[in-house]
Amino acid sequence: MRSRPLLAARTICLALVAVTPLAGQTLPDHAPFDEVLGKHLHGTFVDYGALAADPARLDSYIATLGGTDPQDLAAASREAQLAFWINAYNACALKLVVEHYPIKKAGFPRSLVRSLAGVPDISIRQIPDTWSRRFCDVARSSRSLDEIEHEIIRPMGDPRIHFAVNCASRSCPVLAGRAYLAETLDDQLDAAVARFIADPAQYRLERGTDPTLRLNKILDWYKEDFSGTEGVIEFLLDYVSPDDAAYLRDHPELDVKYDDYDWTLNDTAVFGTGR
Repeated sequence: MRSRPLLAARTICLALVAVTPLAGQTLPDHAPFDEVLGKHLHGTFVDYGALAADPARLDSYIATLGGTDPQDLAAASREAQLAFWINAYNACALKLVVEHYPIKKAGFPRSLVRSLAGVPDISIRQIPDTWSRRFCDVARSSRSLDEIEHEIIRPMGDPRIHFAVNCASRSCPVLAGRAYLAETLDDQLDAAVARFIADPAQYRLERGTDPTLRLNKILDWYKEDFSGTEGVIEFLLDYVSPDDAAYLRDHPELDVKYDDYDWTLNDTAVFGTGR
């Protein structure tokens, strides 16, 4: 027969197990987002036409995000939370485009005005209040893309998120082919940076008498998250080739230039497939 102290201890342990959720246990399954990406992401571009014609999987997935209890989310691991919000941003950006698709060329003179403002004819930025509109229900609250990115994701302190969130534009770091998951998040974020580095439209090191590092404008907009331009370069040293890393270290005076951002919709109808 067990002693009363042992029985009491066992009762307490069982009670703790009953009331303490495992990290991520009550968060939604991200597999449905894998299905959306697998069906509609072609190379680095999205078939928005097909997605707009068949949005059921995306809508269902976002509905699970919307029904997530904020307390359950807060109790999850940091990795589970970050994966949740990155997926939420990317899914909501797709939803925003789909709800306004097709995004057509504007007539003159509106097209000229947009062009002068750096907004191409077919762009997510043609949607009114693109970043500030609250249109996507996530964790039982209507969210904007700005809120998700700037008030939730960025404060979590991992600059690699800038290579993972996708704003439905040609110059945006590309969508991953799979949803982000807590258990693989670190490797997935590293892979996102590696994809960025491998794309000469995002990263290009020009050697010679006037050495220049050309980078995506996004690293200029958010350089404070890397502690400035020098921090951006320091961050990239861990991801570029050993030859590039050595060159960057040996040429601290090199010029850093940020290329103009192409806001054209990352649509297969515009670009076809691939980069």
